[in-house]
Amino acid sequence: MPATNTHEHDFARVIAISSGKGGVGKSTLAINLGIALAHAGKKVCLFDADTNLANLNILLGITPLHTLEHFFKNNVSIQDVLTRGPGGIDIVSGASGVTDFIQFSYRQQKKLIQGLRSLEKNYHYLLIDTAAGIAQTNISLILAAPYLLLTITGEPTSLTDAFSLLRILKKYHYQQPVLVVVNMAASHQSAQATFKRFKMAVNKHLQLAQIHLAGYILADKNIPASILQQQAILLKHPDSPASQCISLISKRLLTMFSQEHHSHTPFSNYYTDLTLPDNIDKHIDNSRLIPSTNALTPAQTTEVRRSALLQTGLLRASHYARLSGQRRLNQSM
Repeated sequence: MPATNTHEHDFARVIAISSGKGGVGKSTLAINLGIALAHAGKKVCLFDADTNLANLNILLGITPLHTLEHFFKNNVSIQDVLTRGPGGIDIVSGASGVTDFIQFSYRQQKKLIQGLRSLEKNYHYLLIDTAAGIAQTNISLILAAPYLLLTITGEPTSLTDAFSLLRILKKYHYQQPVLVVVNMAASHQSAQATFKRFKMAVNKHLQLAQIHLAGYILADKNIPASILQQQAILLKHPDSPASQCISLISKRLLTMFSQEHHSHTPFSNYYTDLTLPDNIDKHIDNSRLIPSTNALTPAQTTEVRRSALLQTGLLRASHYARLSGQRRLNQSM
């Protein structure tokens, strides 16, 4: 297991890697970006947060001794779930079919937060591979993470679904930078055109000013071949067009982070606000969010209050995210 984090910063930089729909190469990007960061001398952990179709270990041909399912159901620590992956990365393997995080019991939520806190202290980068789409779990993780790496392709369904994801985030006043990766691009020109079209729609309808192109990945016949062989393309074909593109994205991110002041507030603190009702900020007026339940059955009352509490937590997390973003903006001026 990795040693204690270096003096570079106190907590890992947490990047949520997401997409509006499946099949756009999000998990492949997460794996190879993690390896590229590891090659740059960073300690990297990949966290498979897709509890419906966990597949990082499958893509790499890894059979973990423990998964998140064991972490929650059995007496194992987050370190027991860690599996050493290729290229010097560590992986927290998910488990398909596990109940969404927000539906876990109070005890399970606290255990997850403790596990995340432990990971943040031991790595430079924590890459969270979320599920695709706009499920509440994804929204919670993205709101809690300081950085979003949004994967899109030129397909209309990919652009539409990615736009829908940002529209949901906008409802929670999300104002953090959105870093976009255009995958499966036919050329540099087509990638630029796809991003420009997407950015124009976002700026026009959502007014999200901080949307940037982190890079693009060229369509590469080596990618489907490496997936079938359950190997990372960055290791199997390091000189391929896709590998060179991913390496460039990694270098750009490292350059960006080196020029930006790193917040010392850990991701696990933000996630606590999203999941544990006991930590809801007293300054938020719950009475405006929790409607009258006099005419509801006990089961309906429980569901209404659970949804309202979750909304309160999301509002608080987005408030902290805005403050954090404003601090970074002020410090860079």
